[in-house]
Amino acid sequence: MALISAASVLAGVAVTGGFTLLKGRQERLDKEIDREEQRRVMHREARRDAYSQFLSAYHEAARGFQEVKKLIPPPHVDDPAADEMDDLEAAIIALEEAGSNVCLEGPPQVQFAADELVQACRDLDLEYTRLCADKCGQTQRLFFYDSPDRDQADVRLRQAYQSFQEQARRALGGDSPGWG
Repeated sequence: MALISAASVLAGVAVTGGFTLLKGRQERLDKEIDREEQRRVMHREARRDAYSQFLSAYHEAARGFQEVKKLIPPPHVDDPAADEMDDLEAAIIALEEAGSNVCLEGPPQVQFAADELVQACRDLDLEYTRLCADKCGQTQRLFFYDSPDRDQADVRLRQAYQSFQEQARRALGGDSPGWG
């Protein structure tokens, strides 16, 4: 009887120990799943912040383009550039800097779209600079002059902007089922 009782106690201890071991493993697994979810959320937030800063920098450049298109070309080719041209250049540099953060956060599709948007801004800036030089001494604002190259650069800029938005949304999971 004592032997049965001891075996029963031993079996009870073994079963209790087994359950404790299983519970400990499950708790460790649950904690690891929680940590992984926290890392995923933090990474998504870092991406979202980088993309948001990039878009804010783009909007500053877009405002710069709105001001530049209102410029009247200088009277002489050697005259200094208008402040609006300098402000636009500074905005594009800030956009490039914000693009560096996008590059760090990735993924490659978003980085490529960001690079395309920066290049489209550079191209449109160049077209306005050329137009301003070509129309020196004239008295109308830049947006009055016909310029197919400027117009094409403007279309490429809008397409690059849309592409960046789509790639960023996709990278953040905004196109996933049930999103929004």
